[in-house]
Amino acid sequence: MTPAAASVRPRPGRAGPALAVALVARLLSEPAHATASSSAPAPIAPSTARPGTAPKAAATPHRAPAAATRAPAPPSRKTVLQRAAEARSLEDLGAYGQAASALRELRGRVAPDADLEIALALDEARTGQLDSAATRLWGPLLSRALADTMPLARRHTYGWQREGVWTNGRFDGWHWYVARARAEVAARRGRWAEARDAASEAVAARALSGQEWLILALCAGHAGDLDVAERSARRAAWLDPTLPEAQYLAGLFDWRAGRRAAARESFRAAVALDSSYREPALALVRALLPGAAPDSLPGRLLTGVRAVALLTSPARPKLDEFVQMDTPATILQQDLPALPDSLKGRFKPVQMYLPIMVDERGRAVLQELPYSTPEQFPEALERLTLLSMSGWRYTPATRHGVPQRVWANVQILYNP
Repeated sequence: MTPAAASVRPRPGRAGPALAVALVARLLSEPAHATASSSAPAPIAPSTARPGTAPKAAATPHRAPAAATRAPAPPSRKTVLQRAAEARSLEDLGAYGQAASALRELRGRVAPDADLEIALALDEARTGQLDSAATRLWGPLLSRALADTMPLARRHTYGWQREGVWTNGRFDGWHWYVARARAEVAARRGRWAEARDAASEAVAARALSGQEWLILALCAGHAGDLDVAERSARRAAWLDPTLPEAQYLAGLFDWRAGRRAAARESFRAAVALDSSYREPALALVRALLPGAAPDSLPGRLLTGVRAVALLTSPARPKLDEFVQMDTPATILQQDLPALPDSLKGRFKPVQMYLPIMVDERGRAVLQELPYSTPEQFPEALERLTLLSMSGWRYTPATRHGVPQRVWANVQILYNP
């Protein structure tokens, strides 16, 4: 049976940039209130003693006893949430350094909260404060969050109005965030064994995500586990045929094994997905030269527009951020593949919203598969769906008349 047509669900709206800027201005320019004395010292009366007599001692004016010093009242829930909203608005603007400062202040006002600790670690990493981010990510609070045995209902990404979970003193998020952020930070610090171990935990949390398998492949390869690296690279390329980095990495392993024809095929696939991706384009030429040594493993986990998917990269827009657009991205062409006979009747109906990034040219260039199990979304069906992404076309979103990349939610329906 032909799958139902997919549609774009608009991302939730909110007040425009003027409100965000007002909130930011308030955070950055709120004056300190100095306390001034409310009374001046009493004047001393002139002496009235007659000449030749000793003057009387001036009377000491009576002073009221000092009031007992009181501890400042704890901030109200409303004030704390306002501060959290201001910090989140800074993130929405991409001001990650200022957002980190605001979150540190907020951290001193609320009970320890793993969701807030994750947010602060990510903002620190996005501004190059890798040591501070690592201290938080490997600290006891987030280590407990990583070990949290959570219900499936909590295995989802943070929403854009996420400031409420920063202030309630409990962990509301998904342990995947801790594992993935650890892998990215450790990789950037050159600690590949730590990055491999964290990437393995991220794969366990999102086993159907090609991105997770790609990151594991790169981290394992740099850590010296080449067998794990090759298997993970091929798994990534199969699960997510939209990832040019996975195609390139799989081609490198073919080249190392002497399978140059297979390597060139993978390099061509990578270039077809992203013509600006330099490494596979050069490898495609070099693989034709007799005696040319294979390229070394890439050091970057994701490149180009796909760096947006890295939690610790400043590349924007992030999936959990809201950016006001004048016009949204709208569908021109979005056809899901017909179900092959081998899949008919093999799974329950699928209904999900798939976040995709639509670039400035109206192409779907990145996706973030929601948490699913193979029973909910069979791997073969996932691969077919993502293969069809290359043909999806949209009118790009615009702001001030200029095309912008945005996230859109695409409804996926299959009725077997």
